[in-house]
Amino acid sequence: MKINKPILLLLSTLSVFATDTKSYAAETKTTVLNELPRATLLGVMPNQSADSEGVTLAHVASNSTASLLGLKVSDVITEVNGVKTNDFQMLLSAVRPLKSGDDIRISFLRDKKSLTASNKMQPRPYETSDYAHVEYSAVSYEGNTLRSIVHVPKQLNPSQKAPAIFFIQGYTCDSIDYGMLPNITTRQMIDQYTQAGYVVYRIEKPGMGDSVSEKPCRDIDFTTESKAFLQGLNALKTHTQVDPDNVFLFGHSLGVLHAPIIAKQSPVKGIIGYGGVLKGWYDYMVDIYLKQSVKHFNLSEQRARENTELVTPFLNLWLNTDTPWQHIVNDERVKKATAANLLEINGELSVNRHYSFFRDLNRYDFTKLWQELDTPVLMMHGSLDIQAIEPSWAFDIAKLTRKEQSKGLLIDKAEHAFMRFDSKETYRQARQSRQYNPTDPKELFDPRIGEHTLSWLAQFKDSAKQTL
Repeated sequence: MKINKPILLLLSTLSVFATDTKSYAAETKTTVLNELPRATLLGVMPNQSADSEGVTLAHVASNSTASLLGLKVSDVITEVNGVKTNDFQMLLSAVRPLKSGDDIRISFLRDKKSLTASNKMQPRPYETSDYAHVEYSAVSYEGNTLRSIVHVPKQLNPSQKAPAIFFIQGYTCDSIDYGMLPNITTRQMIDQYTQAGYVVYRIEKPGMGDSVSEKPCRDIDFTTESKAFLQGLNALKTHTQVDPDNVFLFGHSLGVLHAPIIAKQSPVKGIIGYGGVLKGWYDYMVDIYLKQSVKHFNLSEQRARENTELVTPFLNLWLNTDTPWQHIVNDERVKKATAANLLEINGELSVNRHYSFFRDLNRYDFTKLWQELDTPVLMMHGSLDIQAIEPSWAFDIAKLTRKEQSKGLLIDKAEHAFMRFDSKETYRQARQSRQYNPTDPKELFDPRIGEHTLSWLAQFKDSAKQTL
């Protein structure tokens, strides 16, 4: 019996990116303060469950390059500008170098017929908000210029300073620029915060969105990614409408692991986390095979133990040693686990990041980091969270800080991507039927994460400076 590959800490979007130039969207109160090339939009979501030689489309965004090309759901993209696209990562690699206005020629299958379509790459729209003025700026460091996006509450006067929340995304190399995804759960939560008077800040990872970087996101290690977020935090504190003494971090998923690292180097007022873990990556991966498969995918405990025993040599070589990657993938024990469909390895990538990313991450002692951090935290866990697995981690982090304001919180029927389902069964059915869609959740968006955050933040309001 085989099990699915690990379900890790992720929140996917539906866009494929490249670059373009644009400076202003004044009619929507979106201001671009830095002339970075503008990302382009292919605008497709793949059907990951489809068995095909190419990328089967599950969604085509309106007003995107894909829609202009005439692509439809169930089409199978086989080539981009003559480059084969056997899977979604190959499609990403083929599209990323293209700039707005560049020619794109797509070869695809429709009803088993081979077709081609040509047009120009289209730019991504900028984000807008009913509750905030949206600023597109940039942060430069060590050969990178990273796109930052700031939502400044409309109720603030230009001379006012307000508390701020820095949203740190999870592990995937996805853009956090949601111009095409105004209803994505993350944006709806951001709107909750700006309506309450908080400036909300995000920064792209190196190589993502409009960012200009020497290395693409998927090739950097964990420490490099943390450095990027640290530069963003320092930039946020200098914003003219931010009170630097009242800045909070919100770590989502693997962003929870970044939070204590950057807060130790640049202190913050408090840290909020949702869907995070406390363990190192080796221990977490063991839990994926040993616990997640039983708790969420109904695998027998015996089969889970057998699978865990089969993958442990790979996990140990990968995460606990400096063994060269090629030696690892050629190890007979690793080949056996791969043949059993228990591993996700693609060249030097594992789980769509360079193997060095998680090897580097595993060397951090997160228990010690939280203990040493003199910062109150709110750690939340959704009862339906497949990725974070254990609710105890949220409560353990809160205890480690030894701060009176620190709190662990279990949110019933909430899942990893800020949505709410009636039961574990309805959640499972949504995932299996591909009705699970954080980019357009409709009535499934869960406002409780934002509400609990704002309730916890209220205790710090007396010290917040909203000065004229």
